[in-house]
Parts: sequence; C-alpha cells; structure tokens
Amino acid sequence: MKTRLMFLCLLLFASAAANAGAADVTGRWKVTISLGVETITGVALLKQTGDEVTGSIGADERNQHPLDGVVKGNRITLTTPPRPGRIVAFDKCDLNVDGEKMRGTTERKRSSDKGTIEFVRMNE
Repeated sequence: MKTRLMFLCLLLFASAAANAGAADVTGRWKVTISLGVETITGVALLKQTGDEVTGSIGADERNQHPLDGVVKGNRITLTTPPRPGRIVAFDKCDLNVDGEKMRGTTERKRSSDKGTIEFVRMNE
C-alpha cells in the first residue's frame, strides 16, 4: 500500500512538471518576418488547447489567414493551409518559445527561400 501511494505521488509530480514546462501561446502577437532584405510585419491571433494551436495571421486583425499548429514543450510548428487566390508569407514555421517571444524559421513550398520569424506577445 505504501509503495502504491509513493508511486502515485511520483506519477502526479512528473505529470505536473511536464505540464509546467509547456508553452502557452494563446493571445495576440506582433509578427515580423524577414526574407533576405525584405521585412513583413503583421498580427497573429492564437488559441492553444492542449498541444494544438489554432488561429490566424495577417497584415492586421481584419486581414487574416487561418493557421494551425502543434506545441511540443517550448517548440511550436505552425502551418498555413493553401487558399485559392491568396499568397501567404510562409507555409510552415518552426518556433522556439522564450517567455513573451517566439523565434524561428519559415518555409514556403516550391521555394528554397527560408526566412526568420519573430512573434512578440501584445498586451491585451
């Protein structure tokens, strides 16, 4: 009985520690994308549920493109689905979360261009 109680306590502690290290990216973010000498700025609106991210990204809050993603610890991968007649700055980006900032790289299908991307959390 004592061994089972000890095991249960360790299991609960390990679960809490794992969740404490995970990023929470829900909110409004200022986005800066650099592709060579070109810099693009915009806004992302993200909602995280568990390890899934949904939301949108665009030039401003009225001009948005849907995105979704996955969180693994402090790493996030975001993707933007294709939409006819719309061009997006990236098809996929991989980010590292560091407090109120996320930094990473972008990729576009059918292009070897890779860019850098930074998200900075905006105060509500």
